[in-house]
Amino acid sequence: MPLPEGQLCTIEDIQSVAAPVLAYLESVGYPATPDLITTWIKNASRQLEIETNRQFLPTRATEWYDGNDTQTLVLRRFPVLKVHQLRIWGGRHFLIWEFPPDKIVYEGEYTPEEYQNSELVVRRETGVLNITLGLLEWFMPLRMQPPLFIWNRRFVLGRQNIEVDYTAGMGVPDPNDPDKFLPEPTYEVRYAATLLTAIKVVDYAAGVNLGVVSRTLGERTENFGGQGIFGTLRQRWMDELYGTPQRPGLIMRLKALTPR
Repeated sequence: MPLPEGQLCTIEDIQSVAAPVLAYLESVGYPATPDLITTWIKNASRQLEIETNRQFLPTRATEWYDGNDTQTLVLRRFPVLKVHQLRIWGGRHFLIWEFPPDKIVYEGEYTPEEYQNSELVVRRETGVLNITLGLLEWFMPLRMQPPLFIWNRRFVLGRQNIEVDYTAGMGVPDPNDPDKFLPEPTYEVRYAATLLTAIKVVDYAAGVNLGVVSRTLGERTENFGGQGIFGTLRQRWMDELYGTPQRPGLIMRLKALTPR
């Protein structure tokens, strides 16, 4: 089920995981309003992307790449939801090639006939583009601006001459706009965003608990440390996210293996 725009988890997720903290805030007269929780969720969603060097929220952008004289181009962001436009330039005003949207297919989602008629194959999960033009399409003067020349079916060697307009992230198409996508993260991504948001809730609670760092019941005194009465809970969430010496955390498992 798609989530609200800009969010990798929902208010209901936070209410489930951080229920004791939210109940405490309510009891001391500092309730966490839906608008406040939504702000925390959006901040935590962006933080998760930064810490993992990944793209989870569907985001559309135009990027420029150096032509590498091969048939393969690796995009900075993945997974790829849609390539809206791809152009290869030979100079500031010299367009060598523009791939029509109906000639762009996605790996695992095309028929043999669609592949034969395609010009570009997109590998969604890895953000890799492959040119697939056949030999008979090397020279198509009706598709090229003068001066005409034989194109070698590659990302022509150059500096910042490949223009790619695409959307990357985890999402599903918006039923009201085919070029727009709504977030639909995997369980691990959603849970990591939930924990990051829950930590923000605890930090907020620590700021309003009026310096309560310990409590005494009979002869027993319990110290909570700088994070107040929910310090132990916060540390457990931190261990789940960032790991311990014995096991890696969610952040490490979600982190991109290579920088983009």
